[in-house]
Amino acid sequence: MNNTLHKNIIHILPHWHYKIERSIKQNQKNKNVSYETYFCLLILEKHGDMKMSEIAKRLRLSKQQATQMIDKLYHHHLIDRKDDSNDRRSILISLNQNGIQFLKENPLDTTSLQEQIQTHLTDDEQNEFNQAIATLLRLLKKWD
Repeated sequence: MNNTLHKNIIHILPHWHYKIERSIKQNQKNKNVSYETYFCLLILEKHGDMKMSEIAKRLRLSKQQATQMIDKLYHHHLIDRKDDSNDRRSILISLNQNGIQFLKENPLDTTSLQEQIQTHLTDDEQNEFNQAIATLLRLLKKWD
């Protein structure tokens, strides 16, 4: 990795955390469920029943970390665990009615983030920023 790329990656992380992640996290209506855990619920909503290894892969977490997250969601009665009829050693995780209702009542609020972007960036800069994020996402997906 060339030195400039390395420095740019290191320098973008605190900005990304402070300007993007923190802004979204601060506006979450329900503070009992972390942003990462909320994302797990969204994955289950989109993909339906999943094995723990599939969830961990989609969240980019170790299986142990994903298990801790699923335990919290189970404790809050937002998911169900059931035996996999195709593989008795596996358990399927699914979003239950409480989880569905939770997502409806607690949508991610990006209003503050959008306002900040509109306040600090021109229309051309907003388009450039959006394109940069799209490019970064496309390139990061190539590593999967």
